[in-house]
Amino acid sequence: MVKYVVNWPARLRDLANFVGLSDEDRQLIQDSGPIILDNSEELTGIIYDNFIKFPYSRKFFLNEQGEVDEVRLERRKHTLGRWFRGTISFTMDESFAVAALATGIAHSHPPTHRAHLGPIPARQMVGTMSYIQTAVAELLFREMDDHKTAVKTSAAWNKLLMLQLDILLAGYMKELMD
Repeated sequence: MVKYVVNWPARLRDLANFVGLSDEDRQLIQDSGPIILDNSEELTGIIYDNFIKFPYSRKFFLNEQGEVDEVRLERRKHTLGRWFRGTISFTMDESFAVAALATGIAHSHPPTHRAHLGPIPARQMVGTMSYIQTAVAELLFREMDDHKTAVKTSAAWNKLLMLQLDILLAGYMKELMD
């Protein structure tokens, strides 16, 4: 029997119920997959262009000469594209929760070779999730002929992104509690 400090699947289910993430919402997210994936390069570009605009987020993408490290930036965009794919096909299980927690820990605990930059502040994780919500909503509204469905799909994405944000932010806590 696995002993959890936090029972992540139970926490996911509880928060999913709290935000009203339904089976219909999950289907809308999956149905939007082709739109998101067909436009993932545009989406990731928009998100990373925003990071580069601000000195406090730009610093994470600079090389030793103080210029944007294009190779690192492209790798991060690829990782974000992979995150979109995983988000579209999510299941409310331990693997989904652990992947989100690992992402939060990676952002809150920089590797030794970049330790001088410090962690990515939690407020930037919140801001990034908000920015992603907006970018996804705008894309769905632009690409979907039925705007009522686009609004419902955007709302579904918002609910799921808040589930992820809850776990991402847990990576910033020193002690986890249920």
